[in-house]
Amino acid sequence: MCKKKCICKKIAKLLVVIGGLNWGLIGLGVLLNKNWNFVHTIFYSMPTTEAIIYLLVGISAVLMIIGCRCKKCPGGTCAVPPVEPRM
Repeated sequence: MCKKKCICKKIAKLLVVIGGLNWGLIGLGVLLNKNWNFVHTIFYSMPTTEAIIYLLVGISAVLMIIGCRCKKCPGGTCAVPPVEPRM
């Protein structure tokens, strides 16, 4: 595992986890006839902010699928350089 991940990858990972947990709570809430949409609960009076949060979570998911293109993430993933075998 690479310890020098770029900040975009770290933020994307965090947003994907937050989005996944939110969708899990929404699904559980539907089964129990409750409204457990955490993002809506926090930003209920700011629908534009709520929409931006959902958009950022979606963009983060796409970034996680296609990979980051920065110099710290060659090949779209945070790669570790290969180790030469010792003889």
